[in-house]
Amino acid sequence: MVDIASRFRFERSVFDGRNERDLSIDELKELMLRAQRETYGDGLDADTLHPYMWAVKGHYYSSGFSYYNFPYMFGLLFGLGVYARSKEDPEAFRARYDDMLASTGQADAATLAARFGIDLRDSAFWDASFAVLRADIDRFETLVDERRAETVS
Repeated sequence: MVDIASRFRFERSVFDGRNERDLSIDELKELMLRAQRETYGDGLDADTLHPYMWAVKGHYYSSGFSYYNFPYMFGLLFGLGVYARSKEDPEAFRARYDDMLASTGQADAATLAARFGIDLRDSAFWDASFAVLRADIDRFETLVDERRAETVS
């Protein structure tokens, strides 16, 4: 998820820059590094930043793929929100889940989601998506702490 957010920031800064002029390779490298720093913060060792990440992804060269990474982020968060919703009422969810999957591609995301009682404009839905991620992070930290405690003992 963080990688996708980093790439989105990079794309946005490239589009902003390209509105003014052509960008040099050095500028593209700096935009990529800045996007990684802004997104990962201190969670990524500065020595592992990848200034050429843009050069190894072909979609950056296709005019038909503007904001190529956005659908991945949307899909991930939508899926997590649906997962969170399934935990609220598992039986009702199970009964409608196959219908939801079979309906994909038949309408835009907001219309499809609304058919299943999901309002994509409601921040509570997206908050639930992030809550799933936070729970995973909390569980990971607990496991790390337990492992450290075992190693120290």
